[in-house]
Amino acid sequence: MDNGKEVNASEGKVLKVEDIMGSHIEDPITFWGQSIELIQELLKMSTALTEICPFAAKVFGDPVPEKIYGGLYSEDQCWYRCKLRKMMNNEKCLMTYVDYGNSETLKKSCIVELPEDLQCPGLASKFRLWGLQIPPKQDVNPFDQGRRFLASLINDKIIRISHRETAQDGAFLVDAESDALDIGQEVAEKGFAEKCNAASVHNYKGIKSNTAPMISGRNVEGFQGLSSGSQRVKNMLDSRNGQLGNKPKGRVDTVEQKTRDLKMDGENALVHALERKTLAQCSSGQKLNMIKMQHDQRLLEDQNEKLRAKNSTYLQNCHLLEGQLKQQQLELKKMEEELKQQQEAELKLADELKHAVETKLKYLASKVEKLKWVRSEFNENRFGDDLSEAVKVITEGCLCTPLSMKRLESTWNEYNCAQETLQICKSVDEVHSLIDKRNEVRYTLYAAAEEFISEVDRLPIGDRVNVLKSLACSLEAAYGLYEVEHNSYEVLDQFFEWRNSKLQEFNKVKHRTDNSLRVLSEWFDKAMKFFDLNSSTSLSSMEVVQSVDVMLDEAEHDVSKELEISTTQKGEADMKIICSTFNNVMQKIHEEQDLLLILQNKYAASVQFKEQVGQWLNTYPSIGDLLSIKKSVKNLKAQLRWKLVEKNNLEDLGNYDEVKIQEMKEEIRRLRDNIYEEICSERKEYERLGNVVQNWFPELPLLHPEAGIKTYMQSAGLLTDSLERDLFDPEPMRELSSKRPLVCSEVKSQRILLKGYSVDIATEAKMIERAAKYHEAWSVLKEESGLLPILYLFACKSEPVAYVMVPFYPGWCLKTVQATNPLISVEVIKVMQGVAVGLQTLHKLSIVHAALHPHNVFAVNRERGIVGDFDFTKTADQRNIANWMVADKLDLVAPEVRRGQSAVPATDVFAYGCLLLWLNVPKTEFTVNPDGTPDFSELSMDPKLLSLVSRLVCFNPNDRLRIDQVLKDDFFWGIETPDTVHKETNTFVSDETVVASAFADETKSELLGEAAT
Repeated sequence: MDNGKEVNASEGKVLKVEDIMGSHIEDPITFWGQSIELIQELLKMSTALTEICPFAAKVFGDPVPEKIYGGLYSEDQCWYRCKLRKMMNNEKCLMTYVDYGNSETLKKSCIVELPEDLQCPGLASKFRLWGLQIPPKQDVNPFDQGRRFLASLINDKIIRISHRETAQDGAFLVDAESDALDIGQEVAEKGFAEKCNAASVHNYKGIKSNTAPMISGRNVEGFQGLSSGSQRVKNMLDSRNGQLGNKPKGRVDTVEQKTRDLKMDGENALVHALERKTLAQCSSGQKLNMIKMQHDQRLLEDQNEKLRAKNSTYLQNCHLLEGQLKQQQLELKKMEEELKQQQEAELKLADELKHAVETKLKYLASKVEKLKWVRSEFNENRFGDDLSEAVKVITEGCLCTPLSMKRLESTWNEYNCAQETLQICKSVDEVHSLIDKRNEVRYTLYAAAEEFISEVDRLPIGDRVNVLKSLACSLEAAYGLYEVEHNSYEVLDQFFEWRNSKLQEFNKVKHRTDNSLRVLSEWFDKAMKFFDLNSSTSLSSMEVVQSVDVMLDEAEHDVSKELEISTTQKGEADMKIICSTFNNVMQKIHEEQDLLLILQNKYAASVQFKEQVGQWLNTYPSIGDLLSIKKSVKNLKAQLRWKLVEKNNLEDLGNYDEVKIQEMKEEIRRLRDNIYEEICSERKEYERLGNVVQNWFPELPLLHPEAGIKTYMQSAGLLTDSLERDLFDPEPMRELSSKRPLVCSEVKSQRILLKGYSVDIATEAKMIERAAKYHEAWSVLKEESGLLPILYLFACKSEPVAYVMVPFYPGWCLKTVQATNPLISVEVIKVMQGVAVGLQTLHKLSIVHAALHPHNVFAVNRERGIVGDFDFTKTADQRNIANWMVADKLDLVAPEVRRGQSAVPATDVFAYGCLLLWLNVPKTEFTVNPDGTPDFSELSMDPKLLSLVSRLVCFNPNDRLRIDQVLKDDFFWGIETPDTVHKETNTFVSDETVVASAFADETKSELLGEAAT
């Protein structure tokens, strides 16, 4: 083969050879297909039809057989090119798809016009196997089997054809091969076709007329071996030419499926089947009669089609005439209504002419009556009168910044700088000069404050504040909220210019109205005198009735004009001016209010400064009282030690007086109480000096390092060097002291707990810092904070141990309570609400507790929850990963901490949720989900509790509720905040010891082997 041609050796002819892809099977030897070289054109055609057909015009009238249209294929609702094959009725047409060869009956609504550039010939060609014909007496079943067999030979294969000749019906007579298999020979061997002579080949049109009816009467669903979709098209194209692109969307996927399930008309199928069977049984003479009968039948069908077309035309004309008749009837009805309205208007006009004077006077009287009401009701604020008054108030009575205020601010800044310089000064040699400079500035500031106070006292600030507040409220009630505007310097000038012009215009209209009504009133006086027969006034009838219509018209015009001005809503330009003026006035009011507020604050600060600094102008704070207290503490300590030695000596002798020993013990107890009272007095003095240092004399810690003021302030008042472990009457708690020293003692009838921590210099500093921050959080709300207070911090002088002193109330931790007498539901809600308050107190200062477990949460009196302190020597991460973070067997450590992330407030929320779950379903063997969260899906719980817990123990910390959101949850609604009054029956202790609100700290379980609270 060369350039698509090959030489037939037997016949010596040059045959055209090409590769095609079948698209439709017509009979066992006839099929349709497209050349492989035209597949790219088919893709382009599909894309063009997709873009054009949905917006193309529907076919008008009957389609023309010579023209190509766009048809909507029923199977895939895609558009393809088609030609008219036959008109079935007025609405349906039998169309042949020219690019594929199959046919389908379409409604006219599914056929659209195509442009000229798509009127090219079809891309599909009709092929017939050379040298074969269908046996004349072949039955229906072999015919169908033959089509299926032919489909199996060319399905999923590239078919190579060699052109022989062209039949009379336009089909190409070809030799076809697929995978070196002669398709014609295979069909003949199977008995679906037979060899024919050359005359039969060239006159195949007659054969086709016998066999085609068999096709049209059959269901073609089973013969679509070549219509299996575009995937085979694409595979064949890819194997033949790798340059073809992606398959076209929605169309090439169905290139070979377009003929699937296409059905011929049922009636034609029966007729064609009968024709074939009759022709097979009759002689040649009978065949001619049958052909004549078929011809006559077709003529009758054509005549019927023409009659139906005429009938359709007549029906369309009838519908058109009916529409025109209805339109004429509507126009007639409309004309009748217009005539009726015109007659009514004429009657009304005639009636008005009879009562013209009455009508005019009645109309005028109603307007005058309305005008009286308008003048009385809207006499004020017609053109921004309230804004005009407000401008007057803010401009005439405006208070300005006092002259002394600038001097006061400047001096105050200088004083603050002097104080800051003293605070950072580290040299004793330089501090005295800085003190002198500060004192000089202080005197100046004191004088400036006096001057400012005196000047402000003369200003009516209080009255002005009330005036501006009242004015702002009235304007906001009238105009709403104001908006800040910039570049509003000329707003007030524009407002007054607009207001003056509006007032002038309105006053002119009002004056004309008054004049018109006055003239009309005078006319009525003349008329009354004229019609009074007893009147001596000599007036002619012309003088009375002359110009009365003019007077009435003028009066009505002027009254209407004033009503229009008075009642018409302001225009957009007017409203813009009014709104701008309102915004400007409100800005000035708020500016002056801000100034007055600054003056009031400055005034209050100046008065306070003058009162407080007055005592220090000529005096200097002394630390003598503090040193005296420290000395007293030392003396009491010495007496205590002496008494302890004396008691021990007596006890060592063995033979001693019990009464005397008891007296000595009582005296030792009094000495301990006296020492503790002195230490409390020392704390008071430290608090006083700390306040003096913070506000007035920051140099005191530098001048008196022996007083330890700086250490006190850095530890938030917790750290003291006056306390020692030996000062207490210790009761060793060996069963709780496996990890660190732990003793219990009693101070002023309250039991306290001393917890010892081994520390070095770095650890001690961190411990003091964390304890001070914890104490700062507690100090905000104190008893209402939900936290256990820290009483004192002190260091052991002989060992590297630091002690935390807290109140000790054993037996109240959740572990003990649940083991002895579990909380009921209402008690659980109250206790856990208090615990949430404690966590909220810590989280507000960004403190993560990280040690929330049953041994460190306390149910005081079974109705108030308290969160205990934690190990201040450890970080939050170190505290959270420990074996005591469990509630029975329920793990309280959050999943993210187990994965190595740092503890965050959400970590406390997870532990809180687990505790809440544990308290509500105690003694439950919890299972753990793969993500580390507890599985409670099988538990029966209150819906509110289930909803809350599920949002507390979820895997993602960002999805958990914040602790402040927990307190607002429905689960806690109706439960009062835990009582802030400690209800213990023990003696009430003074606030100096900070013991009155102390609660249980820890139990045996939490302290066994671990350094946590």
